[in-house]
Amino acid sequence: MVLPVMNLRVWLFLYQFIIIIVVVLLLKISSKDVYSAMEEASVNTTVIAAITIDKISDLEFGIAVQGDGPKQVIPGTTENAENASFLVSGEPYTGYHITLPHSVMMTTGQGMGVRQQIIVNNFASFPSGNGMLNGRGFQLLFVGATRSALLLNQTVGAYRGTFIVEVVYN
Repeated sequence: MVLPVMNLRVWLFLYQFIIIIVVVLLLKISSKDVYSAMEEASVNTTVIAAITIDKISDLEFGIAVQGDGPKQVIPGTTENAENASFLVSGEPYTGYHITLPHSVMMTTGQGMGVRQQIIVNNFASFPSGNGMLNGRGFQLLFVGATRSALLLNQTVGAYRGTFIVEVVYN
C-alpha cells in the first residue's frame, strides 16, 4: 500500500503550524519569568533610650512690691537662684527639640480678677529651641521668663503657677 504523497504546500503549512504552536508554548512557559520576580528584604529596628526631663529647680521671681514693673529672669548658661533648671536625659549624642509655653498665670487666693493674677510670658531657654545630649546622654536645660508689672493694688500674698517644658527627639 502506497501512501498518498502530500503536496508541498500542505507540508509547508503543517511545518509553519507546528513552529507557531512551539513558539506559543515556549512563550507561555517563559511568561511567568517575564511578569513576576521575587526578592528578599530584611526587617530591622533599633530601640533607643526614651527621652526624659526632670526638674532640678523652679523659676523664682523673688519678692516684689505692689506697683513694681516687669521682671525678667534670663535662662543663663548655669543654674542660679532665679532660673528654672532641668536635667534632660536619653540616648547619647541625640538631638532634641524644646517646647516652652507662650504664657502662664500665677494666682493667689481664689485667683479671681486681675488683682489676684500675674501673667508670666516671654519664656526662653538655654539651649534655645534644640539641644544635644552629651556622650553620657545628659544635658542641663535652663529656663527664664518675664513676670508682668504688678498693679498698685495687687493683692498681697504668695503667687503660684506651673508651666510645662516639653522635649522631643528630633
